[in-house]
Amino acid sequence: MEMPLNINNKILLIAFYCEKSIGVKNISNYLLKNGFDPVICFIKTSPTNPTSITEKEIDLVFNLIYRNNFLFVGLSILSSYTLSEVHKINDMIKKNFNIPIVWGGIYPTLCPEECAKYCDILVRGEGEIAMLKLSETLQKGEDWKNLQNICYYDENGHYIENDLAPLIQDLDIIGYSSIPYKNIFFVEGNEIFNGNVESYKLFPREWDSYELCIGRGCPFSCSYCSSSKLRNVYKGKGKYIRHRSVNSVISEIKEAIQKNPDIKEVRFWDEVFPVRKDWVQDFSRQYKKEIGIRFVIWGHPLLIKKEELGMLVDAGLRRITIGFQSGSPRIRNNVFNRFETNEQIIEISRILSSYPLLEVYYDLIICHPLENVDELKETFDLCLKLAPPFGLQIHGLSFLPKTDIVNTMIEQGVYSKTELENIFNSSFEENYKQWNGPRSDYYADNPEKKVWADLIFLSQFYVLRKKVLNLAKNAINNAGKIDKLKNIINSLSLEYQNFLKGGRNVKGIKLFIIKLKLFILFYFK
Repeated sequence: MEMPLNINNKILLIAFYCEKSIGVKNISNYLLKNGFDPVICFIKTSPTNPTSITEKEIDLVFNLIYRNNFLFVGLSILSSYTLSEVHKINDMIKKNFNIPIVWGGIYPTLCPEECAKYCDILVRGEGEIAMLKLSETLQKGEDWKNLQNICYYDENGHYIENDLAPLIQDLDIIGYSSIPYKNIFFVEGNEIFNGNVESYKLFPREWDSYELCIGRGCPFSCSYCSSSKLRNVYKGKGKYIRHRSVNSVISEIKEAIQKNPDIKEVRFWDEVFPVRKDWVQDFSRQYKKEIGIRFVIWGHPLLIKKEELGMLVDAGLRRITIGFQSGSPRIRNNVFNRFETNEQIIEISRILSSYPLLEVYYDLIICHPLENVDELKETFDLCLKLAPPFGLQIHGLSFLPKTDIVNTMIEQGVYSKTELENIFNSSFEENYKQWNGPRSDYYADNPEKKVWADLIFLSQFYVLRKKVLNLAKNAINNAGKIDKLKNIINSLSLEYQNFLKGGRNVKGIKLFIIKLKLFILFYFK
């Protein structure tokens, strides 16, 4: 099927509830390098306190499309969480414009047959090369239906899924995202902000830090994560775990800082930061010499090595988040498909604690249907054995389509397939409140589980350790006191909370003021 030649090279890429969206920026940059003029629109920039897309915000996106002659509109869909909001924009475009709609992202890659019902073209898998070839084909008016990575429904309603291209083995060839101050828009709070310097400053998380990924692929197969399913999608298509060169990573950060000297922190969003010794050694040397600002990473308890960690801390590593998700071996092994032991986790905590400049956070998934009270107690006990200081990032259990945890829920009779599909298709606000809202609220109807969830939260505050232990001895009878203490902690500023965790960088008059206020709070309230 041939289409008329379209001399326009403008393409609109839309991301939902994620103002960083590294994948969209990478595709935009690759298209830009190859002669196209991509425009990025971030709709609802932050998932911290999410709200649904309003009619006014839909109109703002309508006006953006109306004022431009886009070759096509691409919608990036990270997970099923945002589907209700994606459909609002998708339906508006279909109703008002005769323009191809292209879906891509992790969710369409894992569920292409379902997602292809709602768009004209679906790009499955790695998007940079596939999107460039699609753009070139559409611009020339040529037939796109035989391109690799493309899925669609033909005129007879038959689903067509083309073969995937091999994985990109040398990630350096596709380049990296950059900080543009034009051709980028934020839609938030019933307003649209053009991507100039002043607009960026309206979003501190976007302005003060820079986020990037070093590689693609994860070596682990956690049941709640999509990574292992993506590995299956690409079976036989080349090496799954790949990393960029150190030179590429350093060049990206240097370019970002040149464009925005206000960057104070670099955040690496890889599931697991690279651990190969020669790579870490080269990166640490170059980063310390050429960048020199703090950076943060994610790690895994089975991959932390003291020598490599020391190199990274010397280079500027100031925060690391380690996921172990539960103190219950049964939950970790049988439910989450994780195989680190409690002893290994405790030993890693000692290594991490030996670096005074390093902020340590542990990632937990609690408050879900598959854990019992005893397993919550196991998590509390393990947290008490971790070397301080540390913080906790506590989440609910998210159910993402095609992940192993979804099958587990069905097999164990916790949810039916229909109930889970209703969860997938509920609004973003409902999903957020159910799985990412205040954690212990999940157990509002189970006082015993709620009190232990609260105690897990309190276990991270080392200064209160003795008080928390005493309250835990008779947890149910002390539920009111535990809840009050949790609420007091939540009302304190981040600086005060860091002190309670045993933070070692609070000095002088600030320390005196914190102690005085804590004394007043706990002895006169």
